[in-house]
Amino acid sequence: MERFNGLTFQKIQHAITSVDCQPMFDGGILINVIGQLKTDDDPPHTFSQTFVLKRSPEGAFFCQHDIFRLGIHNTM
Repeated sequence: MERFNGLTFQKIQHAITSVDCQPMFDGGILINVIGQLKTDDDPPHTFSQTFVLKRSPEGAFFCQHDIFRLGIHNTM
């Protein structure tokens, strides 16, 4: 958390462009999200996030796996 708290962003915006969901054989749900992330006055960057939701014995869902990728590319 120290690393995240040390970031100097003043303004963060995000826009989700697509969400795809797929049921899993064990009752979980695989979810893939694609969108754009913009910080301060920087140009927006594409991101993707894939995660798995599983059902607890009590019936609530929890996030079992989570992968986040920010598409930062070198520009000339």
